[in-house]
Amino acid sequence: MSPQQRLGQKEFEVAVGIPAGSLDERTKALLEKTPLLFSALDDQAQAAARANVAEDIDRGFTVVGEHRASIWRDAWQDHLDDFIGSGHALEALNPRFVGGTVLLRWQGAYIEGVTERFELAFLEIFRDWLFRTYLADASHLYEFGSGSAFNVAAYAKLYPQTSITALDWAPAAVKIADLLGERHGMKISGRRFDFFAPESGFEFAPNSSVLTMCALEQVGDRFQPFLDFLLAKRPQRVVHVEPMLELYDPDLPHDALAIRYHQQRKYLSGLLPHLRSLEKAGSIRFLKVQRLKFGSRFHECFSVVAWEPV
Repeated sequence: MSPQQRLGQKEFEVAVGIPAGSLDERTKALLEKTPLLFSALDDQAQAAARANVAEDIDRGFTVVGEHRASIWRDAWQDHLDDFIGSGHALEALNPRFVGGTVLLRWQGAYIEGVTERFELAFLEIFRDWLFRTYLADASHLYEFGSGSAFNVAAYAKLYPQTSITALDWAPAAVKIADLLGERHGMKISGRRFDFFAPESGFEFAPNSSVLTMCALEQVGDRFQPFLDFLLAKRPQRVVHVEPMLELYDPDLPHDALAIRYHQQRKYLSGLLPHLRSLEKAGSIRFLKVQRLKFGSRFHECFSVVAWEPV
């Protein structure tokens, strides 16, 4: 294992695909305040890590989909209970599935995070950049698949005057969002929403933006009802932060593992090619398609696809 390294401004700018030296000063300050320290793995350790991950994939994982609704209902109920039990502390909203592993994916290789909960620390900085870059001008933000509401809570701290609607299938997730409004005075409200059967009477506020983050992954190849809904209702902007199967390179062993895992779990597939066909037809325009090359030991959930209806 190599000596500790730090993921700094230069590395972050490469990951999010922006020119060197162009990072917002406020996001830069977060990078300086929270050192993202990691250790790289040598060739032998890389091979061992890939072998261990392959063994785990061979043992199998559950498949995502509508049939797992009860699992997410219970998961967000646990978060609601923890949130209430903590006295409504915002830290209680941090998802348990983020930051729980030391072994991480970074720029085509495995690393070991040294900073405590490295993945969560990175996500908080990345999210700051994302919000400032693509969602700062929204008159109203809608997050679909809001889960524990930790994204909308973070957004509300940056933009306290912007109204926010947090949408999720699970009643507990809706309640968490409502409690953020009631207990923290945030302009957040919850609303139930089903990706597989969007409400036809739903309307976006003028100049509103949409966010999905590690949520559409759960719909697999059944993204069409939600996409049709967005195209019909025409928000100002849509920002997806999701695992994008089509951005992996199957010829690279590191990526091949992520592809196997992604396909075994039947995560989101087909959305990016479909959006590209819509762009070609002149129906939308892309603002960003960027693979960060950062993720957990199995895959990368944080690829950015931002677009606007034309």
